[in-house]
Amino acid sequence: MDANAAADTTALLAECERLRERVAQLEHDLLRFRTIVEDTDLLITEVDANGLFTYVNHAAQRVFGYPPAECIGRSSLEFVHPDDLDDARRAFVEHVQRHDHSFVTENRVVHRNGAVSHKLWSITLHYDDQGQIQRATSIAYDIGALHRLRSELRESRTMLQLVIDNLPQAVFWKDRASRFLGCNRRFLADAGLTSVDDIIGKTDFDMPWKDQASAYQTDDRAVMEQGPKINIEEPLTRSDGSTIWLRTSKVPLQRDGEVIGVLGMYEDITDLKRQENELRTFKLLVENAPDGIGIADTNMVLTYTNPAFAAMLGYPSLIGKTVPAITHPDDLEKLSAIAQQVAQGDTPRETVRYLRSDGSVVTVQASALALRDGHGNVIGYASINRDITEQLHVEENLRASEQRNRALLNAIPDLMFLISHDGVFLDYKADSSGDLLLPPEAFLNKKVAEVLPPHLAEQVLTHMEALQRTHEIQTYEYQVLINDQPRDFEARMLFSNNDILVVSRDVTKQKRAERERQAMQEQIIQAQQAALRELSTPLMPIADGVVAMPIIGTIDTMRAQQIMEVLLQGIAEHSAEIAILDITGVKVVDTQVAGALIRAAQAARMLGARVVLTGISPEIAQTLVHIGAEMREMVAKPTLQQGIAYALEQRVGNHKGEKARGFEG
Repeated sequence: MDANAAADTTALLAECERLRERVAQLEHDLLRFRTIVEDTDLLITEVDANGLFTYVNHAAQRVFGYPPAECIGRSSLEFVHPDDLDDARRAFVEHVQRHDHSFVTENRVVHRNGAVSHKLWSITLHYDDQGQIQRATSIAYDIGALHRLRSELRESRTMLQLVIDNLPQAVFWKDRASRFLGCNRRFLADAGLTSVDDIIGKTDFDMPWKDQASAYQTDDRAVMEQGPKINIEEPLTRSDGSTIWLRTSKVPLQRDGEVIGVLGMYEDITDLKRQENELRTFKLLVENAPDGIGIADTNMVLTYTNPAFAAMLGYPSLIGKTVPAITHPDDLEKLSAIAQQVAQGDTPRETVRYLRSDGSVVTVQASALALRDGHGNVIGYASINRDITEQLHVEENLRASEQRNRALLNAIPDLMFLISHDGVFLDYKADSSGDLLLPPEAFLNKKVAEVLPPHLAEQVLTHMEALQRTHEIQTYEYQVLINDQPRDFEARMLFSNNDILVVSRDVTKQKRAERERQAMQEQIIQAQQAALRELSTPLMPIADGVVAMPIIGTIDTMRAQQIMEVLLQGIAEHSAEIAILDITGVKVVDTQVAGALIRAAQAARMLGARVVLTGISPEIAQTLVHIGAEMREMVAKPTLQQGIAYALEQRVGNHKGEKARGFEG
């Protein structure tokens, strides 16, 4: 039992010795590590769960400006630059929430004296068994030199980007997959973007020019495989939908001899292309212009003429000829004057005569100008020559025609007015009398309604409206007082281009003659009517005391009255005792005719005469009976002959009776 106890004691003592040695080794290692920690230039800290320092090494004096003892219990955030506080706090909270065990972060530390240093923190997070944060240890590395290097690099990159952004050309670079790695501001504008970040990683198929993307990427691959492609002219569709023309150059983008992508640069040649097209168009216009166009040097030697100029003068070519050589001798002084005006900056237009190849003369309207170099020096002259030979001939004929027309117009005796479509007097021509309702200054450039008498203005405006509506010539008559005398006019209104022409003829004399002719005609008609009345109701004395009136035609009220008047007047004039009314020529007898005959018989009876009615046809007799005509006042006989015989018998009987009474007395 004692031997076992001794053995256990010996083993225990040996274990204690090993433990002492282990502890000594640990203390030695701890001292060594503490020495390393304390003597290192790196700042080493420990904070609790609230961020308060529980340990800092001697580097705190250099970094914070405080000895380690004064740092214990203070918040680590007190020394963080104010502008970095939110980021530092947010980073710590996010890593704790994710239960990260370590992370690296950068911020600025403010020294006691206000100096700022840049630190890179390597932080280790320590949690308890429940996962709650207990403390954090960190090592701070001074990255001031790295920060300066970064700043210098950033400034260098900024300057490079500034240079690239201010290039007039658009610049871009891509990786081997034709994904954009960067570009300048001009390129961003064409893409409709505002930041380089918006384009990195995208391809041409993501850009507004996606329709041209396939061709662009084909060029990219060819450049990376075969080498540079220079001055490629190609279209590009911009973000606003417009299409511009580019002149593009691409080269392989290399790093350490390895092609890693493509670098491209292009310039907008849209204006240049337009100018080229305009130049081609201008040349085409000049070559095909109907006017003669020529360019001469300062010695007046023609260096260019278009085909029209050569054809105008009948030459196959005018190149090399001098302008004076083709100018009419009488116009050489004018040519010199034109050259002087052009040299002074004027652009004169003059009528000049040229000589054709056959010696005939061509008259042109010439416009000239000076050609100058970039310094304003005259290097030549240009002229545009329009052949007006035929035009002058036509103008001469027109002038002659106008003179003839004017003479014809003046020979027309009518009064004429030109009125605008809205009723303003524009012009006039007086008639042969020269008389006007108003003086010209009183009506020209004034409206019809303002100057004409109301009734005439209304008449004119009414016909203007009808003319504009129907496009048919309007005719009307009117009367006005001129020089206190009434004047009659006959007017015709028609269109004259866009205006209205009124041709007014003075018909006062014609109207007066017409009125006189009408009055005379009425007198003639009245005389004719009187003669007709006498002819239509003739009264003939056929014996002493006997008159006869043959009636022919239709009897109306007026004629019935006329018959009565003539009958009574004849009875009285001839002291007739018997009046014969023959109606053989009357085809129709109605109540009105019968009444007229009866009244005539009654009137004759009152003058002491009897009426004998002859010429009664069976039809008329039947009509008289049918209408109940009372014929007691008249003696009826079938024919005029029988009526005359009756009247004569009555007349003879009356005479015998008178003689017998005379003998008896």
